[in-house]
Amino acid sequence: MRLTGFITAASVCLALQCARAADRQVPLSPPTRRIGYTVFAIGLLPVSAMFDRFQGVVTEDPAAPDACRIQVTVDVASMRMDDADRRGQALGPEMFDAARYPTMHFSGSCAPQSVTGTLTLHGVSRAVTFAMRRDGSQVICDGTVLRRDFGIVGMRDMVGPRVHIRLSVRLPPELGAGSEGSATPHG
Repeated sequence: MRLTGFITAASVCLALQCARAADRQVPLSPPTRRIGYTVFAIGLLPVSAMFDRFQGVVTEDPAAPDACRIQVTVDVASMRMDDADRRGQALGPEMFDAARYPTMHFSGSCAPQSVTGTLTLHGVSRAVTFAMRRDGSQVICDGTVLRRDFGIVGMRDMVGPRVHIRLSVRLPPELGAGSEGSATPHG
């Protein structure tokens, strides 16, 4: 009787481990994934940037397709902008201060239409929520943060207070929800 109880408990443990092993992991790295942001210069003109180096993972449980976990770390100095002078200012001490804060990090979890977690930027960690939508095989997370909440207060006369952030992930066909989407990331 004791041995049967042990075998049953061991079977349950093995089944749970197998279920966890069945989680699907989608790596977050270029080129099929994009991370970018948009700010407004002088409050009117959109200025966008993309990051060329980042890594992370989206973990999905096939039994709960609307739920997931996201971890991503971005190399701030990999920022790409059309204007080299503007890029230098953005990476400098008045804005991102990439020399002191070389990475930004996000860790969170998904619900059917949002992603909630912690964004660490400029040495400050804050809870944030991004809207999430699927467009075919593409998952797009959009959100807005205030620069001052992360201690980025320089260039007030030139750059607006809000930063729009977008993470765009094209899922592999086995995870996608239909045909290829047409949404494009900022930048």
